[in-house]
Amino acid sequence: MMRTTFVALVAIALLGVVSPAQADSLTVTFTTTPAGGPYAPRNIVAVWIEGPGGTFVKTIGRWANVRRSHLVAWQTKAGTADVDAVSGATRASHTGALTATWDLHDKAGAVVPDGTYTIRMELADSNASTPTPNHQGTFTFVKNGQSSSTTGGTNGGFEGVAIDYVAVNAATCGNGALDPGEACDGNCPTTCTPSVDACAPVALVGSAADCSATCATTAITACADGDGCCPAGCDSTMDMDCAPTGGGGGGGGGGSDTVDQNITGGCAASGGGSSALAGFVLIGLGFARRRRVP
Repeated sequence: MMRTTFVALVAIALLGVVSPAQADSLTVTFTTTPAGGPYAPRNIVAVWIEGPGGTFVKTIGRWANVRRSHLVAWQTKAGTADVDAVSGATRASHTGALTATWDLHDKAGAVVPDGTYTIRMELADSNASTPTPNHQGTFTFVKNGQSSSTTGGTNGGFEGVAIDYVAVNAATCGNGALDPGEACDGNCPTTCTPSVDACAPVALVGSAADCSATCATTAITACADGDGCCPAGCDSTMDMDCAPTGGGGGGGGGGSDTVDQNITGGCAASGGGSSALAGFVLIGLGFARRRRVP
């Protein structure tokens, strides 16, 4: 029992250490101002992310309970089932800053691709049925693998907006040391030495910008003309790079060699036919000579 408990505690501790380093993070901090509604200074707030074209990505903060339907712009985007939002109670005033965090995953739990994203904010202090009476703020940031930070933003009744984007590799890539998760650092390849085996070509994958560049070998297994490789299971009827006897992997100049082999095979077949024809001709001449004997 004690061993099981110890293992569980170690696993939890490791998860606590590893998890934050597995994803980029975005932190948004801001203060609010009254929108002039009858319920002020009480107010409700929502913060969400939109992708290109205004597509809804995820709610990252909500301070509202029973009156959240009055956050009309947010409700229109998020829908009624807001199960993924980090939420709190309706605010009693505008005292203190609010903070919303995002792990750069969408509502379905998938990591979002690089690109420009919009941070939208809405505040209501009335029974709004349209977005017009509410405060609405819009801010943008770029996810590109490079950490960034902006402060002092103001828009739509939201003030002192600070946006901190931390990229996973940005803290270590470029320090000249090979840190966990990096394939290279300071010595990243820009080209790769060609393989001597046509069936195992080498190509550069990844990028030096995020310390992921490496030379990777990919085995060719499909029959295809003109790549210099005759994979196992292929023959000259399926792949022009193969000899008539078939392939078994390998390559490296195989294209020219196999062409010679195919020509040799063809010549052997032609030679056999020519020999047979010559034999018939000689027999015919023999009969002709016998008839001329008196």
